[in-house]
Amino acid sequence: MSEATTMREGSKRDVLPDLLRAWALIGIVLVNVEIFASNMMTGYPDAALAGTASQTAALLVSAVFLLKSYSLFSLMFGAGLGYQIEAAERARANFKARYFRRITGLLILGLLHAIFFFIGDILVTYALLGSVLFFLRNETPKMLFRIGIILIAVQFSLLLLGASSLFLVENIPDPTFQEEFQAGLTQARLASEKSNIVWSEGSFGDVALLRLQTLPTLLPSFIMVQAIAALGFFLIGLSWQRTGLLQDPHAPFWKTARWVLLPLGLVASFAGAALYLKAETRDSSTALFALAILLAASPFSTFGYAGWIAKLCEGPQGPVRRFLARGGSATLSAYLMQSLILSLVFCGYGLGLFGKVTAFQAIAIALITGLFTLSFCSIWLLRFKRGPMEILLRRWTYGRTASG
Repeated sequence: MSEATTMREGSKRDVLPDLLRAWALIGIVLVNVEIFASNMMTGYPDAALAGTASQTAALLVSAVFLLKSYSLFSLMFGAGLGYQIEAAERARANFKARYFRRITGLLILGLLHAIFFFIGDILVTYALLGSVLFFLRNETPKMLFRIGIILIAVQFSLLLLGASSLFLVENIPDPTFQEEFQAGLTQARLASEKSNIVWSEGSFGDVALLRLQTLPTLLPSFIMVQAIAALGFFLIGLSWQRTGLLQDPHAPFWKTARWVLLPLGLVASFAGAALYLKAETRDSSTALFALAILLAASPFSTFGYAGWIAKLCEGPQGPVRRFLARGGSATLSAYLMQSLILSLVFCGYGLGLFGKVTAFQAIAIALITGLFTLSFCSIWLLRFKRGPMEILLRRWTYGRTASG
């Protein structure tokens, strides 16, 4: 998460990282809305996917953003470490103490966020992985990049192994075993359906309690799907910052990313997304195979998106680009605000739209929410130096004397 960390010598801010964060913010809310609007185990129900508009919208979100937006966010989290190190060196400050106060603050915010607003929170994971990132910070840029790619490959292998194992279990030719296996799945799905009542009708306290009870069971699945790769993208982002790639939108790598990596990534992503939407549940072998394909495609697509956004940074800054980049510099505030708005829209203590809208409608609500939060932060920053949550985290990190 950004804390106005993309400042260079002479107070000139790098625009590319902020535009990358802004793009990631839009993708994140489009992906996350499915968890707000429908059952986490099944995803959008068949009724919500009825019609060409809903099917197309769900396919586009899965292909273009799923496992890419968080990857892009992770790249910028890693790059942020590089900027923070530079800031600490200029101030001749104790970077280790400052960094771990910041990480602790993220952890606390993440836990509160997960319990009271969004069960799919990433701040807790980022805080924990950020501790590992700290101890790898002194590796060379080339080594950081290599380790990052290896970790993404490990994540892919883990997903593929999990999908293959589950496929074998689903197809064991033993009637007794299959009867017991299906009974277990049915019991889990019934429990999940009961939780739908809490999401759609429960009070704020009821929903918070359900999130608290669900949180421990989600950690293993997040490790299986994304956490290891997130650390890999952290390291790649740090390597990009160290080599000056994020400061040079004209670098040859960006052209390769635009015209070679992105097409490869999108072809694989659409194949994975089509398979993902065919899966009956999110815990089936079909869904895991699809996620493995999407994860394998994510570096190609993510680097490609970065390449095109770098292209936007080649010319002089216009008002639209300045507006978006400014909003992208307060991603912590925007991310948390997205969850606040969507929880009030879909949970029973708000408008209660859980399970009552189509996928197209849910995605449209998410897009409006994403644009609003980005705009709010951009306008806020016309008056203040940092976003509201960035101010809070900064004061936690630096003490009460820290300026807003």
